[in-house]
Amino acid sequence: MKKINLIVTAIILIFLYMPSSAQTQEFIVEKVTGKVSILRGTDENYQEVKSGQILNGTDLLVTDENSFIQLSRNGGRFLLKANSALGLNFIKAISINDLLLALTAEEVRSIPKNNSATAKNTAVYGKKIGLEKNNKVNDLNFGLKKLNGARQLAESGYKESAVLVAKETYRKYPSTKSRVDERIYFADLLLRLGLKNEALSEYSDIKSQQLTIDQKNSLNKKIEEVSLAVTSDK
Repeated sequence: MKKINLIVTAIILIFLYMPSSAQTQEFIVEKVTGKVSILRGTDENYQEVKSGQILNGTDLLVTDENSFIQLSRNGGRFLLKANSALGLNFIKAISINDLLLALTAEEVRSIPKNNSATAKNTAVYGKKIGLEKNNKVNDLNFGLKKLNGARQLAESGYKESAVLVAKETYRKYPSTKSRVDERIYFADLLLRLGLKNEALSEYSDIKSQQLTIDQKNSLNKKIEEVSLAVTSDK
């Protein structure tokens, strides 16, 4: 019964989070330097991006080394730097409440799938945000590109979206979970957003990775400080 409830919760949260306007969010490519590729909707093959091209929220951008792309939308600009990947549907401001809902959905999706119903639900969600089916992207390097994209979201002021991209990346590319410094960066973002319990949970999970002495000491200090802050809030 508990598992059924989690699946139902996942379905509800997925459709609550997915914006109905995702496909209509248009971005104009203002400038491209180097090689920048795009995976459109459910396509399996990448296309090269050109200046002046119109992109939408279901597109996935990937930049190579020594390349970047500048986008504009509604008078605002976003720059995706080299060695990065980002789904354009994440270039948006979201509320803390929406972030919490989305993080809960990510947690449910991370539960091992033992039946076809869960797999089917995940597939439906995947189609909405653009499938990453090409075998060439299913590796650590691509996961790190997505984390680079998430960092750039945070640096551009989209901290909530950045956290969500990072969590999704850990789920889709599990090898990225071993990148301790990157994980601490996004856990720190949770803390700066005031999500102490979520940050504490992430810090605690990071402790299961292989850490250097400095990383271990720094992490233990963070856990102690945040644990005290959580306790004092009760």
